[in-house]
Amino acid sequence: MLLFGSAFAQTPFRDTAGLTKNGIEWCEENYQLYKIMGKDFFEHHKHSIESRLCGNLYNDDLWAYSEHDRYQKLIEQSRMYYNLEIQESVEESKEGIVDTNPVNVKEIPQEIEQQKKEQQQKELNESNIESKSEEVIIESPQIEEVNSEGGGCLIATATYGTELAPQVQLLREIRDNQLMNTHSGASFMAGFNQFYYSFSPIVADMERENPVFKEAVKIGITPLLSSLVILSHAESESEVLGYGIDVILMNVGMYFVAPALLFYGFQKRKDQI
Repeated sequence: MLLFGSAFAQTPFRDTAGLTKNGIEWCEENYQLYKIMGKDFFEHHKHSIESRLCGNLYNDDLWAYSEHDRYQKLIEQSRMYYNLEIQESVEESKEGIVDTNPVNVKEIPQEIEQQKKEQQQKELNESNIESKSEEVIIESPQIEEVNSEGGGCLIATATYGTELAPQVQLLREIRDNQLMNTHSGASFMAGFNQFYYSFSPIVADMERENPVFKEAVKIGITPLLSSLVILSHAESESEVLGYGIDVILMNVGMYFVAPALLFYGFQKRKDQI
């Protein structure tokens, strides 16, 4: 498991017990990349303990949980997986085994079941203490269906702080409702994803580390997001294709032609002076 040494040190994404809220957000931002890369995802992140904890959470039923206490529950679940990772690391070190993959939860159902029971008992005890009535009502968490196409934009999620932000939801809705429902849109997304996910994780990491860069990205992508609203009105193959071309031309104008004209005008005025 390669957990010794730096694995016990605290980071912005992890404390000595499991993932922090920042760590859970990092998992959310990398979920789409994980679905594309599979096991190569862990190699991509140098087999960090954070990436393995995310991998365990991705395959946990709790990942689909969407209530207001989602982060807290995922943090607590990550602590369970962190303990399992440590235990497996100790056992492997005794046997001289080097395994860089996350804990295989299917191989240790008894340990997981026991820790889940302990966690449930802990939550029940806390509810009994806080409750002023004699009866404690425990509501079952509502699980929302996870879209088969995965999460939202890594850069937009890092920019706006959560995949539940309206801007990220807009991107997801356009992808799922317009682009993925047409042949031309699906073909575009297939090529775009290969290009986009080659650099977006790096940009998202830079945004988390540098607030100034994050604000600069927010300013930079705002015109793009505004122009994409046009695509939300597309209802057919021809409309997706037509509106898509319009959006591309519009963004070429905003991000390339307009700055070039401004620069040309500035240089011309400078020469006249």
